[in-house]
Amino acid sequence: MSSAHRRANSDSDSDSESGTPTKQPSKPRRSRDDLSGNQTFEMRTRTSAARKPSEKQDKTNKENLTSAAAQLAAAQKKVASLMKKVGQMKDPLEDEEPRDMDGPESEEEMSDQDRTSFPSVITPLGRLPAPPARPTTVFRKTNKAQSTAVPKLSRKTFKRLPELTAEELGEGDSPRVSPARSAHDDDGVMDEDGADNAPPPPPPRLDLSQERGRAAAGAAAGAPSRKRAQPSQQSPAPPPKRTKSKAKEAKFREGFVAVPGVRPKAADYDPVVEAILLRSMAEYSARILAINGFPGITIQVNWADECFNNACRSAKERLILTDRMSRLITKRGSHIRGKTVDGFRPLFATHYGFQRSTKAAIVKSNKAKSDALIHKASFHYKDPVARTGYGENSIIAEARHHSVFKNKYSLGVIFGSYFNPIPGPYLAMDFSVLEFLATEWSTGIHIPSQFTEKEMSKAYQIHLADVATWCSTHPVVTENIRRRLYKKACIGLGVTATSEERTHIDDAQKDALRAELAGRTGDTDSEPEPEEPERDAERGTGDDDA
Repeated sequence: MSSAHRRANSDSDSDSESGTPTKQPSKPRRSRDDLSGNQTFEMRTRTSAARKPSEKQDKTNKENLTSAAAQLAAAQKKVASLMKKVGQMKDPLEDEEPRDMDGPESEEEMSDQDRTSFPSVITPLGRLPAPPARPTTVFRKTNKAQSTAVPKLSRKTFKRLPELTAEELGEGDSPRVSPARSAHDDDGVMDEDGADNAPPPPPPRLDLSQERGRAAAGAAAGAPSRKRAQPSQQSPAPPPKRTKSKAKEAKFREGFVAVPGVRPKAADYDPVVEAILLRSMAEYSARILAINGFPGITIQVNWADECFNNACRSAKERLILTDRMSRLITKRGSHIRGKTVDGFRPLFATHYGFQRSTKAAIVKSNKAKSDALIHKASFHYKDPVARTGYGENSIIAEARHHSVFKNKYSLGVIFGSYFNPIPGPYLAMDFSVLEFLATEWSTGIHIPSQFTEKEMSKAYQIHLADVATWCSTHPVVTENIRRRLYKKACIGLGVTATSEERTHIDDAQKDALRAELAGRTGDTDSEPEPEEPERDAERGTGDDDA
């Protein structure tokens, strides 16, 4: 073992002697993140100090510097003003010499100068005068249930009142104008029946004082002479005439200022005046439909005055009708005509079978229907082809439920005397509207147009003459037909019998009553009095015991 070791050493020695290089150990690998061995150069990249700014950047820097200087000056100025305010609010005691608060207290009294130096010192004041005692008022505690609010007048208060009677209309200033005969009758236009429907003159009133005097004289002549004749009594003086209150001017509502060029409205006036105006407008609209659809200017003014007077009587008020208020009333003529068109328009196309299309076949069919309806006014007949049932087409009755007979407060119900029976002018207005709507389809395509007075007044006059001719052919039958049309229009509106039907005595019963009263004087009973049953106490019927 030692020999082998020697042999190895001998081999190594021989190798070193022979000059063979030995292998050196390798150095550890450096990390890629270690940059300590890299060579650096000074001022390799340009810094902000070494780089010269561009002209745009230089201009921006100057603007920023100027803005910052202005903000700094404003801040300094604000700080100076605040410091000035702080100096004014500074306590004046700070300027005086500080007092030694830790020294011994002095028992000497403080002088007035020292006393006034402390703002917290309380000095006695003089006696202040006491205010006079306020009178106490006794209030009653109320709640919402006990408190009564002032009732507000609705704008439709007078509009829904029933129509005035003949007696109420006779008490007013202006004479009564019958719906069947109004101002247009003075121009030579008769009623649709061709008869003069002026109301008969009232029966002569009997003087009750004269009748009592005659009865007293007859009793004195037939009495025995032993009775002393009664001295003749003078008739009492007639009652004094009722003095009418002075008419007042209509007041505008509170805060209203009239502006020139602005359309006037009924709401511009006081609630009472507004309600009276709405009532006047309603009656004026009823006259337009029932008497004359296109009256002249003079008739319009007269109607406005009469309707306003009637509304004042319904409201128990007396107001002066101004020109501004009169124009408000007369404007309702075009309004009610437009309402009549609005009642027919949504029903017309569907009822007569018109179709909205641009196809040639449909356009041709629409044109043929329009021509057939306009020919001799076939549109208002119950059967337009056979031309039977004058004015009884179902579209007329259906359209009335959308306008004049819409509810129980509509014109046809409130002013029933104008529409019962359905007047001829109202039929002429419906016929004119139907002709106007049929003309809109005359080209086969619906072309809406405006229902104007200038264009439709001529058609209205033609239909008015036709209706008068129809009524004159058989007045009794045509009147019954028109009454039936009115009853049909009032179905479902709760309309009671009219004033003409509010009686249980017809003509036959009236003749029977007249014949019965002809044989009586009124001084005695017509029938013998029934004899009273004799009571015989001696018979002892036992009724008293029972």
